[in-house]
Amino acid sequence: MRHGKKVIHLGRKVAHRKSMLANMACSLIEHKRINTTLTKAKALKQFIEPLVTKSV
Repeated sequence: MRHGKKVIHLGRKVAHRKSMLANMACSLIEHKRINTTLTKAKALKQFIEPLVTKSV
């Protein structure tokens, strides 16, 4: 069961996952569109939604 599992791990260690999501977020903001997998997009959504909400 997935009780209490809020982070999508993506099969990577913490540092690699954070840097990958940060790079994807920068690319998304800069280019307004990126090609990625559905799982990575869902993880990125949790990462970038608060930034977009605060910026508006």
